[in-house]
Amino acid sequence: MHVPRSKWFLVLLLALIAAGAVVTVAAAAVISRQTFADGEGGLRYRFEKTTVDASGFDSGWHIHPGLVIVQVEAGSAQFYQGSCTPKTLNPGDTLVEVPWKPARFVTTGSAVWTTSLLVPAGQQLSVPLATYSPQQANPCP
Repeated sequence: MHVPRSKWFLVLLLALIAAGAVVTVAAAAVISRQTFADGEGGLRYRFEKTTVDASGFDSGWHIHPGLVIVQVEAGSAQFYQGSCTPKTLNPGDTLVEVPWKPARFVTTGSAVWTTSLLVPAGQQLSVPLATYSPQQANPCP
């Protein structure tokens, strides 16, 4: 069967239009992208495991200038952030601390947890709330 060249041109044109429509739909899903740190000298990170005895632990009110991920391995903990009502964390529970938002982590007995901190280079990993915001050193009187 012989297809005239004009039909091949039409088929090719329709294929290109269809491909362009797919690319346009995929690209439209990304509205904005801004990179603050790319891990090449712009990001400080620390991964640590903490074990406390029966006397417990209290981080005091503090903030982090970056992302903090905590996972409880043993025992339990009370976590405060955004509310004066604590969230109880048990083994296997994971939490993400919101940057620059006051937080407090308390255990009343022995516990084990891991902490992953990702903050901009040059920033402290943790800042006491009394230093960061002296007028509101304790958001939950």
